[in-house]
Amino acid sequence: MTAIVQFVLRHGYSTLFAALFARQIGFPLPGPLFLLAAGALAADGKLGLTTAIGITIMACVLADWIWYEAGRRGGDRVLHLIYRFTRDPAFHYRRAKRIFAHYGLPLLLVAKFVLGVDALAPPLAGIMRTSRVRFLAFDAVGAALYACVYGELGYFFGHDLDRAALYVVRAGRLLAGIVVLLVFCIYAAQRLVRRYRRVQMPCGIVGAQENGD
Repeated sequence: MTAIVQFVLRHGYSTLFAALFARQIGFPLPGPLFLLAAGALAADGKLGLTTAIGITIMACVLADWIWYEAGRRGGDRVLHLIYRFTRDPAFHYRRAKRIFAHYGLPLLLVAKFVLGVDALAPPLAGIMRTSRVRFLAFDAVGAALYACVYGELGYFFGHDLDRAALYVVRAGRLLAGIVVLLVFCIYAAQRLVRRYRRVQMPCGIVGAQENGD
């Protein structure tokens, strides 16, 4: 962890951008640890926390945008490429599409906290022909949550980064669980609203016909 802090300190914001961009593209880099380091350096006045968060959002959204466009233009071939080296590509492919079809764009809010989902959500959004504006909006919010959580953990616990790094995976899972629960509640509320509207619509039509008579 100390090595990452020194590396970010030496090379500044460009390192943070490159690390987070590479992580979202698919390279196995510990993005949360770079954010912890940036937060700790911000606490010491060596970096700006707001700037670090902004750079993280830009890096993540740019990388996700590339995957989104790849999915939109390449279709299912992109998912087949991602799952090419797994034990059962067809199973993983079907499960990924089923998960996104169930949760939709709100999945982007939690994707970066869950290893594996972060790489799948953007191309799936493209494959499903999701609106570019809606994709960017949800992805930016998800990137902001990701940047703020880990950046502020480093900011407030910079005096003990090694311990913070040990618990970062557990914290990520906990936060992911909370966000998943929130997404599920939003999804359930949307379903209830649609059902209520369907039930009320015939009544409104009948009332309009009676008034016309």
